Amino acid sequence: MVNDTARRVLVTGAAGRLGSVVADRFHRAGFDVVATDIVETAATPYPFVQADLLDHNAALDLLTDTQIVLHIGNIPGIGTTPCQVVFNHNVTINQNVFQGAAERGVEKIVFASTLQLVGSWVDDRTVVNPPPPPAYPMHGATEPNPANVYALSKTVSETMLRYYAERCGIDCVALRFPLLHPHGQLALVGSGEESPVDVFEGFTSLSYDDAAALFGAVVERELRGYHCLMAGSSRRHRDLAFPELLAAHYPQLDGALSDLIDESPVTAATGWRSSYPDRGAQ
Repeated sequence: MVNDTARRVLVTGAAGRLGSVVADRFHRAGFDVVATDIVETAATPYPFVQADLLDHNAALDLLTDTQIVLHIGNIPGIGTTPCQVVFNHNVTINQNVFQGAAERGVEKIVFASTLQLVGSWVDDRTVVNPPPPPAYPMHGATEPNPANVYALSKTVSETMLRYYAERCGIDCVALRFPLLHPHGQLALVGSGEESPVDVFEGFTSLSYDDAAALFGAVVERELRGYHCLMAGSSRRHRDLAFPELLAAHYPQLDGALSDLIDESPVTAATGWRSSYPDRGAQ
C-alpha cells in the first residue's frame, strides 16, 4: 500500500477485530490515522477517540479534515440484541457517517458490508418466505435478498452509499465480507456438521489480514464512483476438497467452478487476491 502521510483516514469500529487490524495496517503504511469506537481500547500508536456515532455531531467532529473513511463500526449481527435496535442503530450510524462525510468534503468511503444480505441466515422467528439460494458463484453484483434484519440494515446502507456516490460525488466502495477469522484459523466444518447457512454461503470465509489488505487495495487504486465488491473463498470444509464439495452440496452447479465466490471482479478492480495457503490446491 502506498505511503501517504498527507491523507487523514478515519477508521470506525477500530476497537473490533477487523477495525483494529485495518487501523494498524494503514498506520504502518504511513497514513494519518484517527480511530474511533464506542468502547475503549488498549493504547494505540495513533489517536483513538471514544465516540458514539449515533450522535451526528460526534460524527461530524470526527469527519472534519478527513479525506478517507473506512467505516466498520456497526452491530455485526443480530445475536441477542432486539432486531429493531440492530436495524435502527446500524442505519442511523451509517447515515450519520455518510451524510457527515458529504458535509465535510470527504473524498472516499469504504464500507464493511456483508455476504449475509444475499439471504443466508433466515430469522425464523418472523420470516415465513425465505429467499432461494443465490446464483453461484456470488460476486458484488449478486442481488441482495435479505432474510434477517441485520442483513436488511446492510442492504439499506448499500443503497444509501450509492446515493452518496452518485448524488454527492464521493467515491464509495461497499465490501461484502463473509465469515471473518484470524489468519490461519479457518472455522472448519466437518462432514455431518454442515448447517444450512454454511451451504447457502458456500462455506466461504476470509481472514482479517486479507480483509484489511482489501481496504488498502481499494484506497490505493483510487476507484471512482460506486463499487460493490465481494471477497472470500470456499475453503472451510474440513473433509471435502472443492470438487467433492460441489458434488455433495451443489450437484446442480457446473463442476468446473473453482470457487463459490468469484473474486475476479475484485482482482480486476484492485489487484487484490486472497492469500489462502491452500488456494488452488483443492
